[in-house]
Amino acid sequence: MLTAPVISMQLLKLGLPVALNHASLALMQLVDAWFAGTMGNTALAAITPAELLIAAWAVLGCEMLSSVTTLAAHSIGQGRERAAGLYTWQGIWIGITFSCFCLLTLSPAAAIFHYTFPTHSPEMLHLETTYYQVALLGLLPQLLSSALGNFFSAIQRTGILLVSTLAGVLANGVLSYGLAFGKLGMPDLGFAGLAWGTVLASFLQFAILLAWYLASRQIRQIYGTGKISFSKSRILKVLRTGLPSGVHSFVDFISWGILVTWLISFFGTAHIAAQTIMVRCITLCYLPAHGLSSALTTMVGQSVGARNYLLARRQATAALLLNAGWMTGLAVIMVLFRGPIIGLFTQDAEVVAACRTAILWVAAFQFFDAMNVTYADALQGAGDTFWPSCVNFTLSLTLLFGGGLAMVVFFPQYQSSGVWAAATVYVCAHGIIYAIRWKGRSWQAPRFLA
Repeated sequence: MLTAPVISMQLLKLGLPVALNHASLALMQLVDAWFAGTMGNTALAAITPAELLIAAWAVLGCEMLSSVTTLAAHSIGQGRERAAGLYTWQGIWIGITFSCFCLLTLSPAAAIFHYTFPTHSPEMLHLETTYYQVALLGLLPQLLSSALGNFFSAIQRTGILLVSTLAGVLANGVLSYGLAFGKLGMPDLGFAGLAWGTVLASFLQFAILLAWYLASRQIRQIYGTGKISFSKSRILKVLRTGLPSGVHSFVDFISWGILVTWLISFFGTAHIAAQTIMVRCITLCYLPAHGLSSALTTMVGQSVGARNYLLARRQATAALLLNAGWMTGLAVIMVLFRGPIIGLFTQDAEVVAACRTAILWVAAFQFFDAMNVTYADALQGAGDTFWPSCVNFTLSLTLLFGGGLAMVVFFPQYQSSGVWAAATVYVCAHGIIYAIRWKGRSWQAPRFLA
């Protein structure tokens, strides 16, 4: 029987590269927000709504493709290694199709932002539309990188993700800086340059993963990745397993990101700019934990595939301890050093004042968010995805939308702080309910197996 320290070391060995990969996304957003902050409060505020809408599409697609990890891990656990490569090819076709669908929103982008955020100034709406139309071009490489990355996670070759991540982070910083400010011999594209930098860096990450996927002789021999495969039945299996998870995450992101942005927009540009800073703090806490939990998805998937449910429960417990330690540790840092953290982005008195209150709410829900991300991904690994998506939709509609709107309408004196309070209740409820679901062990039912 594996002990808790051994399981924790296995999680770290498998999950640390994935966590660093996810952390890179947070780092890219931090860099872009920092550059945008030097352009003024309007640019700093504009980057969040546009980036969140892009991220909403990416979350729906990437989480839908997370079933590649689940199905590949189940297949490996059952001794069917070549099926893992076949499921990955189906994920690639789904990613191409979904990204083409999302490109249909390029033309109506201006109208989307105008009607979604009617209180935003014309200048801010223009910046939001510009960023969105450029950044959407990077969705295709992001989705294909997700499908390939999920395969590498399933076969426990996460070091490949680390290499592509480091290359992408470096490229994003250099390209965003050069294109936004006309430096390093690059054209001066201004605010749009931030989006172009991310798009080009995303293509670089995808190219590295694809080259490894096709060129490695060992991977081709074991998993059959060198032969292009199209299977209608496997595509349906990927969608049937992954779509509930994708809808779950999409609703969560729309609720947490765009809905919160809409509610906060009633209190003016300074509060939206403050939200931009808070979103960066949240992603820095959440994304590395989600990366570690992605490794948990693989480990639980293989354990469930082998019908070793006790090991799966031990793995989830170890992941919770690691994630809770990371997220609550950062929560303490946010509380103790909130002044210097906020000062990295802005010196505007109104924005600083809104941030100083909001960051306390963000710190308050970190432990419960650790429960949320750990048990959600553990359930994903077991194949239990439909029930969590129903819970997520219900909580989003009642606690976040209903509670947030109630704070705006009946307690406007609290301004954006009231919205952050509703968001805190929403996150805490998620963590508690998912923990109860996992402890109830209904995910051990045979119907969840690939």
